[in-house]
Amino acid sequence: MRKKTIDTIPVLSESMKTILSSFSKSRSLPASLVKRSKIILLSSQGFSNQIVATKIGLHYNHVATWRNRFLQALPSLRDIESGTPDKLEEEIRLLLSDRKRSGASPTFTPEQIIRIIDLACKNPCDFGYEASHWSLSLLVTEIKKQGIADRISEKSVSRFLKMR
Repeated sequence: MRKKTIDTIPVLSESMKTILSSFSKSRSLPASLVKRSKIILLSSQGFSNQIVATKIGLHYNHVATWRNRFLQALPSLRDIESGTPDKLEEEIRLLLSDRKRSGASPTFTPEQIIRIIDLACKNPCDFGYEASHWSLSLLVTEIKKQGIADRISEKSVSRFLKMR
């Protein structure tokens, strides 16, 4: 059974409204920040996640995510506002920006990639192949044979060589 969420209305101060309003009208800020600012402004006006999602063109789950993230940070934003109001704009910008993601670590080292490109620049006849040009499968075979990489796909080799 689906869990019902409650669309809590964030109560914004005038300075928060001003900052979010300027973000939402900006043409120079990232589009994601503009949309997220609009989410918070519309939410503060009492609109549900469904209605906000329709107005902005996002799925209501995304709206709920940003509304909840803002609601969780609201107490600390109020503390910042009372202490150092100049810092409030930067904190809101950070809050509504994407968080850093680690991503997967690289599979191949820069040295391996350089060796693969170097190999591709050489003639396959020098390595005992009866071909005038390298094919991706021949390159993969030779890369493994030379011990440059234990496992590598043709797609990876293609990416390194920018072949299409």
